[in-house]
Amino acid sequence: MIFIVANFKLLNVASAGDISTIFLSGLRFDLAAIAFTNGIFFLLFNLPLNFKSKSLKNLISILYIFINLFFILLNLIDIGYYPFTQKRLTADFFEMATMGDDFVNMIPSLIRDYWILLLLFVVFVIFNFKLFQGIIGKLQNISGRISFISTIIVVALLIFFGRGGLQYKPINILSAAPYTSAQNVGAVLNSSFSIIKTAGKEDLQEIELTLPDPQTYFNPVKNFANDTLHFKPMNVVIIIMESFGKEYIGYFNEGHGYTPFLDSLMHEGLICTDAYANGKKSIEGIPAIISGIPALMTSPYISGSYNGNKLLSIASLLKSHGYLSSFFHGGNNGTMGFENFTKMAGYDKYIGRKEYGPDDYDGTWGVYDQPFFRYFCHELNNMKQPFLTTFFSLSSHHPYSVPDSLKNRFKGGDQPVYKSVEYADYSLREFFSMAKTQPWYKNTVFVITADHTGPSFNSKYQSRTGIYEIPVLYFIPSDSTIKGVYPYTTQQTDIVPSVLDYLRYPEKFKIFGNSIFRKSDSKWAINFLDGMYQLITPQATVRTDLLNDTEYIARDGHTPDSTMLMNRLKVIVSDYNNSMIKNKLTDVE
Repeated sequence: MIFIVANFKLLNVASAGDISTIFLSGLRFDLAAIAFTNGIFFLLFNLPLNFKSKSLKNLISILYIFINLFFILLNLIDIGYYPFTQKRLTADFFEMATMGDDFVNMIPSLIRDYWILLLLFVVFVIFNFKLFQGIIGKLQNISGRISFISTIIVVALLIFFGRGGLQYKPINILSAAPYTSAQNVGAVLNSSFSIIKTAGKEDLQEIELTLPDPQTYFNPVKNFANDTLHFKPMNVVIIIMESFGKEYIGYFNEGHGYTPFLDSLMHEGLICTDAYANGKKSIEGIPAIISGIPALMTSPYISGSYNGNKLLSIASLLKSHGYLSSFFHGGNNGTMGFENFTKMAGYDKYIGRKEYGPDDYDGTWGVYDQPFFRYFCHELNNMKQPFLTTFFSLSSHHPYSVPDSLKNRFKGGDQPVYKSVEYADYSLREFFSMAKTQPWYKNTVFVITADHTGPSFNSKYQSRTGIYEIPVLYFIPSDSTIKGVYPYTTQQTDIVPSVLDYLRYPEKFKIFGNSIFRKSDSKWAINFLDGMYQLITPQATVRTDLLNDTEYIARDGHTPDSTMLMNRLKVIVSDYNNSMIKNKLTDVE
């Protein structure tokens, strides 16, 4: 109930009946979680043990308090974390929380912004101590009088509730989907259940296709070779703005936004108006943007079990054409595993806070955007052309820090994120003001996008497609033909093939996206959330678990071609799963 109240605006709740449906259906998953987390105690309490023994009582008390408060704490954390990811915590949360020092550095700001959750945790601590004291007191009175029959009944009930009923297969995360709309699945589930169900699981299974010609639906191998047109060795600068969802950008919202500079730049380049992120976290967005790897499994690629696979990136592909590559992120080195991932992906240099130095620290994540953008431009001036570089901003991430000297410069709004977005946009403006005076500027392809969307406060962007809507802008100062509006569906994984297509890249490569400059290429975007795949096309959206639950939603009055949509989705997922499992992400044969 606390979760529903705290995240009410993100849910599709129209009446009290919707709340009761969510709550009652959620009890099935709550009881399963209780069976998993407290089953050992139900069993212990039904054994003829001497609960008057102080050592036994202390041992069981410590176990009970630790296990229950641990999972209660995770559920409370998820109440504050859910607006950022719009899915329940899964086991990969622990992998991300232990990558670098980010989680420790964020504790002061988390306590400041979510103090009410900390207060609730204290209440739960007191309640659990009182509850367990009462339980132990009762057990002392009935010690040694437990019957064999009651133990059998308890074991049977634990199995029944743990499985979620008598159906053929135990319930899992997908089992919540039939009870409510996709937007409310997180409210039906609980964090304990989703963490337990994803712990130690292999993400992917091989999928065999029976389609006669799967490449008509999607072919991950690209070949842009042209006998009459030669490779163009232009610089490439990919700028990834932290949490810059379309919701914050005035260009997409009739001028109501917090990015005046980016709005103006969109009129100078080719802006994709139907663009989507492939994930909901930075750790998912970076592989999608630079390596064309969408987030189609429970664990992010960077922290998952396949992160040792051979992979390509725009850096590794351009290396053979004389490009030196660099990845700039002002965060503390080691954050989210980005440094190691970029090295695996073939980047020559990673520049983080360690390389920048101790100045301009925001106290949590790393270097403020404005000085780090300046540093970025200065470093580009010293690079040999052609170069490939990626810049990932950070100031528009919680806790949304803005330097004290600039806080009064921005109007912000009723949410802290707005002022930090304005500051990040201002920092971007300063970078371009400096860059346009440099000799490398006009020989450069700029791509500006977001790693994922930020917290949403507008119902328009809270749907299962809206939570992925981001800007993708291609800006080439020397080419006035790359200008205007690209209205077709596109995604982060289309960025690498689109840039390489523009540069007339001559070699084959494999990637899970398409070039926006190829009219013949299919137009789609793909995401994965709560066990459901989502394929977005200009005509329709399909959501499915590829087994039983499938939903087709028409767009703009089109009639969905359900067979085509499902076949395309199966081909993409099959190629993805099989490439991951067999370590063939780079295989072009």
